[in-house]
Amino acid sequence: MEPSISDATGLLTHRMKRIAVVGTVHEEKGLANVPRLLTILERIKPELVFLEIPSAALDDHLTGSRSNLESAAVSCYRAEHVVDLVPVDLPTPEADFFSNNRDLFKRIERTSPDYCRLIDWHSQYVRSHGFAYLNSEDCSDLFSQLRQATDSAIESLADQRLAELYDLWIRTNTLRDEAMMRNIENRCRQTSFSSAAFLVGAAHRQSILTLSRSQPGAARLYRPVGVFRFPCGLIWF
Repeated sequence: MEPSISDATGLLTHRMKRIAVVGTVHEEKGLANVPRLLTILERIKPELVFLEIPSAALDDHLTGSRSNLESAAVSCYRAEHVVDLVPVDLPTPEADFFSNNRDLFKRIERTSPDYCRLIDWHSQYVRSHGFAYLNSEDCSDLFSQLRQATDSAIESLADQRLAELYDLWIRTNTLRDEAMMRNIENRCRQTSFSSAAFLVGAAHRQSILTLSRSQPGAARLYRPVGVFRFPCGLIWF
């Protein structure tokens, strides 16, 4: 039997816990749509769905008043299956965090042709290939190149305020990823289940998987084999 999360904690050692990490986008675009995400959930058959939302947003998911790609797919899945929804994200930052980030990335767009080209390619691949792309190594590689293009743009702008906003954005997302992993780990200690899904924005996916491999006792997360098909080896430049 594959070691489970509970092997490290001494609890629930007779149940294997498997958590499928499914990279998503928050709004429907082309093949990244509700029916396709619902199909993935039907194949995984999760007893729990971990959500990239704070606890304060859970009621909106349960009542159906929160409208995005993940909530709509989860609502359809819940109509046919008994499943627990588990919010794992940190509280939503204040409004000025988001307005500052909009200003930050507008400046980067005006500065970096590479950044703009990568954003355009990402959008095209999401539309054309949907979840197969969002859960591929090619998507992870593109986000890595996007980070490099952003770093270069920030360096060339030589603007202290923008550099500070960028550092805050990176720190915030790092803290979110660590908190989401910690909350998943805590729930796994407390609950018996065999299969779960974690729906998370594709930009977080690689960080989450890396954390799951590097932290002792971390939740055992995996990419569901056979669910996604995407032609590898895309050439970015």
